Amino acid sequence: MKKLVLALGLSTFAFAPVHAQDADFATTDANGDGMVTMEEATAAGYTWSQEEFSAADTGGSGALSEEEFTAATAG
Repeated sequence: MKKLVLALGLSTFAFAPVHAQDADFATTDANGDGMVTMEEATAAGYTWSQEEFSAADTGGSGALSEEEFTAATAG
């Protein structure tokens, strides 16, 4: 029983960062369109330069998709 409780507890922590990233993207995407603009990122407290933001925007759309945002904010 102790092993089961320990395993469940550890698995909860393993998935916590994924949920935190999702919430962070959703919060930063202020208008909910599925993309984060430089203005939204700045308003959310990110201090990226225009060059850093453009480098993260690998698709060249002028905004970050959730995938691009997650890559840019990964540790």
